[in-house]
Amino acid sequence: MRLRPFWLSVIFIALVGCGSEAPSEQAELYVNRESLDFGQEVKTNVYVNQEVTESFYIENTGLQPLELTAVTKSGPSQFTLTLPEPLKNGEPMRLEYGKRAFVQLGFKPTEAKKYEGKLLIKSNAANAPEKEVVFSGIGVSR
Repeated sequence: MRLRPFWLSVIFIALVGCGSEAPSEQAELYVNRESLDFGQEVKTNVYVNQEVTESFYIENTGLQPLELTAVTKSGPSQFTLTLPEPLKNGEPMRLEYGKRAFVQLGFKPTEAKKYEGKLLIKSNAANAPEKEVVFSGIGVSR
């Protein structure tokens, strides 16, 4: 099959249009989930005294190293936070360009009601030195 010049132009333009913009020279924070909702999607009940977990990641999309200084939870004790080792020990965590750190949040309701809270991520990111991730969960009786 021989491609005609017209089709070569279309393919070239399509490939050029698929490119992404260049990464920032500074450290930039990207979080793949802005919120975590436990038991609020269709058919995903979280029963009282049952534990479920959700996770998300933090990524450095800038060229300079991203230093995560803290990830803190404010909310009821029915939510438990699991952090990567350095942050768990109260130490900063460094992420090079394109690297990710995974954070896990568990939810174990003790009553049939709605629970809410938030995580605060602190870093040296130029685009978000402080980033909030909100979370909520609904406990359901059996």
